[in-house]
Amino acid sequence: MSHEKAEGDEDLGEVVRSPRVVALWAWVFPLLAAMAAGWLLWSNWKSQGPEIQIRFDEAPGIQAGKSLLIYRGVTSGRVTGVRLDPKLEGVLVSVRLQAFAADLARSGTDFWIDKPVVSLTETSGLDAIIQGNSIQARQGGGQPARSFQGLTKAPLRTLREPSLALRLRAEQIPFLGRGTPVYFRGVSVGFVRDKELDEEGRPFLRVIITEKYAPAVRTTSRFWILPATSLKLSARGASLDMAGLDALVQGGIAFDHFEERGGEAADENVFELEASEFAARAHGPPITITFDDALGLAAGETKVVLLGQPAGLVEKVKVHPDRGQVTATARLLPEFAHLAGEGAAFTLVRPRISLQGVSGLETLVTGPYIAMEPGNGAPASTFAGRSVSGEAWDLGKAKEEGLRITLTAEEVPNLSAGAPVIYRGLVAGSVLEKSLDAQGRPSLVVFVKSEFAGSVRGGTRFWRVPATSVRAGPGVLEVELQGLAALAQGGVAFENFGEVSGPAAATYPLLSNRAAAAASSPPVRISFDDGQGLLAGKTELRYLGLPVGLVEQATPRGGQVEVVARFQPGHDALRRAGAVFAIVRPQVSLKGFTGLETLLSGVYIECLPGSGPLKDSFVGRTASDPEILQPTGFKILLVSAGTEIHPGAEIYYRDIRIGEVTSKELSADGKSVELSARIRDQYRDLIRENSQFWDDSLIQASVGFVKLKIKAPTLITPNGRVGMATPGRPGPKAPAGTVFQLGNKAVGN
Repeated sequence: MSHEKAEGDEDLGEVVRSPRVVALWAWVFPLLAAMAAGWLLWSNWKSQGPEIQIRFDEAPGIQAGKSLLIYRGVTSGRVTGVRLDPKLEGVLVSVRLQAFAADLARSGTDFWIDKPVVSLTETSGLDAIIQGNSIQARQGGGQPARSFQGLTKAPLRTLREPSLALRLRAEQIPFLGRGTPVYFRGVSVGFVRDKELDEEGRPFLRVIITEKYAPAVRTTSRFWILPATSLKLSARGASLDMAGLDALVQGGIAFDHFEERGGEAADENVFELEASEFAARAHGPPITITFDDALGLAAGETKVVLLGQPAGLVEKVKVHPDRGQVTATARLLPEFAHLAGEGAAFTLVRPRISLQGVSGLETLVTGPYIAMEPGNGAPASTFAGRSVSGEAWDLGKAKEEGLRITLTAEEVPNLSAGAPVIYRGLVAGSVLEKSLDAQGRPSLVVFVKSEFAGSVRGGTRFWRVPATSVRAGPGVLEVELQGLAALAQGGVAFENFGEVSGPAAATYPLLSNRAAAAASSPPVRISFDDGQGLLAGKTELRYLGLPVGLVEQATPRGGQVEVVARFQPGHDALRRAGAVFAIVRPQVSLKGFTGLETLLSGVYIECLPGSGPLKDSFVGRTASDPEILQPTGFKILLVSAGTEIHPGAEIYYRDIRIGEVTSKELSADGKSVELSARIRDQYRDLIRENSQFWDDSLIQASVGFVKLKIKAPTLITPNGRVGMATPGRPGPKAPAGTVFQLGNKAVGN
């Protein structure tokens, strides 16, 4: 069968598929995959570094193929295997490092497991709570290595930084540890890295000082413990010191160089760690003091005191049973070290309470201490200390120097050995002992230091100082406390009042208080009809309201009370003829109230000076008289057939007080009553010869158009009230002593 091509048709040929071309296209994609896999394998092989092995005591949370090795926050390797060592005593962790971290495979590199740590002194590894535990690294600089010993805990500093490493050693380091800050003059300059024991079993601290502050550490630096808080008690009070917030939690360490600067410290230098700053400062040559017993001595606590100021510290106490003695090794502050010469004395002062008294009372606050007295001889290092009682020591000093005085009294107060003797606020000595004099009277033997001995003269006055004293007066309540040493039992004071001459005597009277001592004039005797309220040693004599003397004795004699009183220096006018003495007591009656201030201050004797010759005997008044209280003014006399006006009644002019009635007496013929009155000086020109006075205390009433007026002055003035006016034209001025009639009603009524 044949086919013919139509006219115009084109012959395009026939497409035939080649089997060879199809086979080539089938290998393209597998080849590309193989090339990619090969590139990945080659790239991974090239990026890998060496494989290292790290031995840990334990490896919590570390897993092969999952846990990472981190350096500076960058993933630098991966754990490839975790297994126990052959002896089952540790864990061997294999880590494949990245090529860029190959330098971590050097000796000196530290590895540790990063896990959460939260404590008062350290907080780290918090990222591991979310990401899981990892291995951290800190690069070393040694030779290439493949085996390492891992750290048991993370170092305080995760990067290698230049620093100064020191050792601080002490017999005991109670609370300081890893992370404790180190201060230099208040600036944090380092930290404690570890707390360990040396070959001898003594604890020591490894301290790191940052490079910036390393030059501050000198070979002469002194280190001491800085407690979190410090409470200090002394006779001056209490103080509480707190360091910075870091040290508040864990304490701290401070250092400084106090004298010679010295050279720069080097790595691994060893320093002693002192218990306090004072112990660090006390680094003079050691001295040894021997005592009979060690009661009160404490290494690191007992201070050496010079003139009341700390001068050194006991650093070691050793008991010698074979000799029955105790040696205390102490160091003085450098500025006092030269005073430890031959002849220096060291006395152990501690509290002592016995039937004979109390001594060393201040040590209840400050603690026992060693009192030092400088020596003038060549430098010495060994001394014999005193451990005798305070009384015996003071008695020994009194025999060698100073002044020994006997104080006598009818009754010796409850003072015992050790009570202070005070001169103008300064402790000038102490009470040595109680005894009886030749007449069997009790007495005190006191010791006055040599520097105060010149203040004791023939007329010096001694008195008892109570532990506390209370003074009361109108609107005033004063409580006075003496010093700490006198707080328990008081003391003795002395002073010179007025002109005192002559050498010191061997015996003086011991007066009850300072007021009795200040009243040093010759004795004055005053007789009263009634001595109610008078107390020897307490009742005061006053002039113009101020104390000027004291009642020394009050004795019934011949139906009266005889008072022996003394005045303070400068009040001789009160011992002259014409002087007036009146007892002021509280009086409450229907006629009025007087002397109310004595309810607080006690009964006293008011005085008016005289102008005659000096006297030693007077007659006093039993009742207070307004004339005593107001000695000046213009005196007049008011006369009435009878009146209810009494002394103390006030005189008014147009409702202004111009004077008062001072006394009320019968006339000589007994037919009238005479009122002595005083007009104040500034109003004396109001008193004219035609002036009139009337009893203004009567109730009067007047009825107006719509109102009623009632005057009742007696409700306000229990002693009555006197009115005064000058009717019409004023007459001549009335002279002192003018007599006026006292009317019963006002002028013009």
